[in-house]
Amino acid sequence: MSVAPHDFGDFPRSAAAARFEAWRRAFYRFSGSRLSVIGLGICVFLVLVAIFGESFVPYPQHVTGGIAPRARFLPPSATHWFGTNELGQDVFTLVVAGSRVSLLCGFAVVFAAAVVGTVLGGIAGYYGGWTDDLIMRLTDLKLTIPGLILAMAIAAALGPGIVNMIIAVSLSWWPGFARLVRGEVLSKKEELFVLAARALGASHARLIWRHIVPNVLGAIVIKMSLDMGFAILTVAALGFIGIGVKPPTPEWGSLLAIARGYMPEFWWTAVFPGLAIFLAVFGFNLLGDGLRDVLDPKARR
Repeated sequence: MSVAPHDFGDFPRSAAAARFEAWRRAFYRFSGSRLSVIGLGICVFLVLVAIFGESFVPYPQHVTGGIAPRARFLPPSATHWFGTNELGQDVFTLVVAGSRVSLLCGFAVVFAAAVVGTVLGGIAGYYGGWTDDLIMRLTDLKLTIPGLILAMAIAAALGPGIVNMIIAVSLSWWPGFARLVRGEVLSKKEELFVLAARALGASHARLIWRHIVPNVLGAIVIKMSLDMGFAILTVAALGFIGIGVKPPTPEWGSLLAIARGYMPEFWWTAVFPGLAIFLAVFGFNLLGDGLRDVLDPKARR
C-alpha cells in the first residue's frame, strides 16, 4: 500500500502540535496551583530586584560602605523605609543590594553542584561495577558529614570571599544530585529507546549525554529549584558566622549577624534581612513544588 507524498509533510506539523499541546497542559497544571503561581511571582520579583535593585535604591553610597553617623538607628519612616543601622546606613538599600549577592551565590552553588553531581551520577549509573562503587562510596562519605559543617570547614580553609564561599558550599552540595541522577540513569538505561540507540551503534558518551541525561533533566530542574532556597539559607548562615561575604559588601546573613547585637531595641535592623531570607526560601520552595507537579509524572494527580 503506497503512501501519498503529502502525508509525510504532516509529521513536522503533528510533532509541533504535540509539543504545543504538552506545553499547554504543563502550563495548565502549573497555573492550577495558586501556591505555585505565587512562588513563581516571588522568585521573579526577587530576580528583578537582584538585577535592577541597585539602580533605584535611595542611598547608593551606602552599598560601597558610605556612612551617616547622624542618622543612626532611625526607625522605619517615609525617608528610610526599613530604618537605619548603627552606621546610619539605610537598611532598605542594604537589603536590596544584598539580594544580588545572596541570589547569585545561591544560583552559583546549585548550578555547580548540579553539574558535578550530574556528571558523577551519570557515569556511576551507566557504567556500574567498580566505577559505581567508587563514586557512590565517595558520595556516602560526603553525606556522613553535615553539609553546613563541611562548608564551614572548607570556607575557613579557603578564606573569606564570594568565590571561596561558592566553592565551599558547592563541594558539600553535589552528593544529593549524584544520587538522584544515578537512580534515574539506572532506570532510563534499560528503556527501549536507549536499547535501540545502542543497537544502532551509538557510543557510550552519546548514549549518556544525548539519550539518557536529557530524559532526567526534569528531575534535576526540580531539585535545583527546591535546593535554591536552602542554598541561599546556607550562604546566609556562613555570612552570619563570619566566614562568608565580608562587609562592606551587603549580604543578608552578614546583615543579620551585625544586627543581632542591637535586638530587640532596634528590631528593624534584623527583621527586614530576615524577612528577605524567608521570602527567598519560601518562594523557591513553592516554585519547586509546582515544577515537580509539571515535570515529574509520578507526582501528577
